[in-house]
Amino acid sequence: MSMTGERALQLERARMEALRLEQVRGEGRALLAVCEATIAGVQDASVQQYAATELRSLVGALRETGARVQETPDTALRELQELQQQLTTTLAAAQARAQAWSEAQIESQARIEAIAGRIEALTASQKNQTGPEVEEARRLIQDARTHADRGATADARQRLAQAERALDEARAASLDGKVRKEVVRGLLATLKDLGFVVVGPSLSADLVILDGQLPSGRRARFEVKIDGQLSFDLDGYEGRTCAQDMEKVETAMRDRFGVTMGPPQVVWKNPDRLSQGALNLPGGNRTRGGR
Repeated sequence: MSMTGERALQLERARMEALRLEQVRGEGRALLAVCEATIAGVQDASVQQYAATELRSLVGALRETGARVQETPDTALRELQELQQQLTTTLAAAQARAQAWSEAQIESQARIEAIAGRIEALTASQKNQTGPEVEEARRLIQDARTHADRGATADARQRLAQAERALDEARAASLDGKVRKEVVRGLLATLKDLGFVVVGPSLSADLVILDGQLPSGRRARFEVKIDGQLSFDLDGYEGRTCAQDMEKVETAMRDRFGVTMGPPQVVWKNPDRLSQGALNLPGGNRTRGGR
């Protein structure tokens, strides 16, 4: 007897929070580096002179906040973002005094540089492994620069708001990717522990695929979608052994890796091989619904 089905996968809250905090710490350290590089890159003597007092204060504040990234990452990242905004505003104002910009141009330029820096920080914290959301944010920032340079500040502000939304989506997508990697890692280790010879993981479109086979000829195929949904196909089993192996996978994933599985939606294959009593097995020749 064999079966196919789907299960919803979810990391336990503690592990999920640990992954999120790890991401926040990385982005905080990267944003600190961006701010330091921005300050070091001020070469115009007049800008240096106009901004000198504010820059001295910001340097001290950045160092103090950066020292708390490990211990209080959420608070530190928020404060670093505020300090970065102060930094870009300070430099924009200094440039304005040298070039006679309007107040609207100052505001737009400061936001452009702040968001551009945050994009750079997120990219660095993810080791340049970013998705289309980051590229969209970069495109919108470039559009904002173009509008700001020609004085179309309303259009620039619109592009900046869109860029901020794209950046938020990029952060969410990055965390989703980390969660899926954690799930796949646990699934791979579990299958190996159960004696499967595993091929993969391989990536196809938005799926991560694992194929495993036991010496007895039993086969298992697992597909993990980007939304955390697990599809499985167990083949070559007799009786209830496929369900027993699935229960072993579920127990190991929960106990060792903090991954819980939602209620199964199971379809039994080869129904002609089921005994009369097999219809009472979980999901026997039918699909089980959701929560």
